[in-house]
Amino acid sequence: MKQRHMRIKSQLIKKLSPITLKIRDDSDLHAGHGNVKETDKETHFHIKIVSSAFKEKSKLVRHKLVYDILKEEFSKGLHALELDLRDTE
Repeated sequence: MKQRHMRIKSQLIKKLSPITLKIRDDSDLHAGHGNVKETDKETHFHIKIVSSAFKEKSKLVRHKLVYDILKEEFSKGLHALELDLRDTE
């Protein structure tokens, strides 16, 4: 597992206590994508989370919560997330 992947996993576990957490690095699928330097690694991820932290929260609020948790990673080269965020029900 690569460094950013591990940091993302750690932060999401710490903040959301997920029942399910699946993280897939899709960076290779976006090579040469605009605003991504060729030297940047671990830039695009697909993340699936099932957590009670999402209970009674809209899709927009759920996404904002994850983006806020990973704010520092975006400042360090994370470019995009594809999110599948669900409540435990």
